Amino acid sequence: MFDMLAARFPRSGDYRRGFAADAVRESSASFSRFPWSERHIQCLWADPRNRPAELKTSEGETALVEHPGNWNLEAGPDFFNAALLIGKEKRRVVGDLEIHVHPGGWKQHGHAGDPRFANTRFHVVYFQGVEIPGLLQIPLRDALATDPTFSFDNIDLTAFPYSIPTGDFPLLGMDPDEKTRWLEAAGEERLRLKAERLALAINTKEPEQVLWEELMAALGYKNNKAPFRRLATILPLARLRAIAATPNEAYAILLGLSGLLPANPDPKWPAETKAFIRTLWDAWWKQTEELKETALRKSDWTLAGIRPANHPVRRLMAAAHYAFQTMERLNHWNRLAEFPANFWNSHISWKSPCAPTALVGQARANAIVTNILVPFRAATDAAELNLNQLPVEPSNSIIRQTAFTLFGPDHTAKVYRSALARQGLIQIFHDYLITHRLEELRSIKQSARV
Repeated sequence: MFDMLAARFPRSGDYRRGFAADAVRESSASFSRFPWSERHIQCLWADPRNRPAELKTSEGETALVEHPGNWNLEAGPDFFNAALLIGKEKRRVVGDLEIHVHPGGWKQHGHAGDPRFANTRFHVVYFQGVEIPGLLQIPLRDALATDPTFSFDNIDLTAFPYSIPTGDFPLLGMDPDEKTRWLEAAGEERLRLKAERLALAINTKEPEQVLWEELMAALGYKNNKAPFRRLATILPLARLRAIAATPNEAYAILLGLSGLLPANPDPKWPAETKAFIRTLWDAWWKQTEELKETALRKSDWTLAGIRPANHPVRRLMAAAHYAFQTMERLNHWNRLAEFPANFWNSHISWKSPCAPTALVGQARANAIVTNILVPFRAATDAAELNLNQLPVEPSNSIIRQTAFTLFGPDHTAKVYRSALARQGLIQIFHDYLITHRLEELRSIKQSARV
């Protein structure tokens, strides 16, 4: 499977090699079957909402996090002055903390003889492996496996501390055609990694359930990916289809399970809204107590600052309709923004009727195509992929920042007008900019031949 994915994104290998054989790679560790980056683990460690509460060292001792440490954005350990309580006696250990995917990263990255790591006491890794003498090793994989709703894809890497290096624009003056070819190679790597994540998930779940979870997370946007994915895990697609006969009934169940179904409609709301809510309660009341007990709370959602058009109560209607579509129909990319008539076509909020409004805008539909449907097809379907026909997503701050940092203020946006090139800039941002590896890119200007 993984060799097939490499073949389906042939230029990803050129990007992964970085055109510099001696470069230390920290990001695309996909062939070790961890298709995320070390920064994903760093962000998990820093955030108690994601970090497992019950951790153990490689020796089996409990490890309670008193303080995760202070994030280091410069060279040296990932976190300074972490404090953990170790073992039954809760002995307090304080020191710096380093994070790797594999324990072997300590040696590979040359930390053993580096004086900046002299105060390191903790080695947090994803995979268990050979311990480093003098370090308390804390593997995460087994602890994370106890939470079926956890996903590294829920983590917004830009929501945690990072700094953008400044310099003299390492790819300034690079041939424009070579820029585009290299960016598109990076874009293929980004899609290959996404396809590998889906392929790994399909090893333990039905393909349609994996797609359901990804679609739900995409409908949550950045702020509510986690609760949307949690809903998809609590209520798998097969069960939703078994207990709901129509999209409206599925919507009632999803909304009830979300904890966002209004219990007491405002008297000032339109009669049409109050009548619709009554039909939703009629469907939700019929569900089992076991299902109702798993419902989320309103506090599980991020609602402040959410535009009405992007509110979860509207997005769940889109989810209800996607649940009744076949994978074949979903693969007709131009239909993702099309929905039959429903309450939310003509309402922007419970209290406000409006002109017909899309449940999912075309820009979000394009993002779903590129980030979910294309990787899913690569992971499950032998049909040929035409990556040149990907819909182009709008530019964003990451794309613009990366292009400026690489090519300088006077670069032409034509070099990244394709969908793949824009995906490539996002991949480069995470691989090179926020990891402060910009210097490694200088050789590409002379040697890139994608």
